[in-house]
Amino acid sequence: MNYNQKLKEKFQFHPQIRRIAQHRHLPKSIYCQIKEQRIMREARRQKELNRRKHSKPGSVPFVPERKKHIVAVVK
Repeated sequence: MNYNQKLKEKFQFHPQIRRIAQHRHLPKSIYCQIKEQRIMREARRQKELNRRKHSKPGSVPFVPERKKHIVAVVK
């Protein structure tokens, strides 16, 4: 491992080594959880759009994603 690390340091400016070093390898379980969360978030967004589309105009307010996850406002 030390030898590999030294090789990476020595050739860090070589284009192919740089490309490999910039990859972020995740464990499969974490990668799958991120994928599942993305699917769930997209489903929630689509359901809200459908609910807004099929209800009376103005009855379902538009709340930005950033405002949804605020727990409390500090004064």
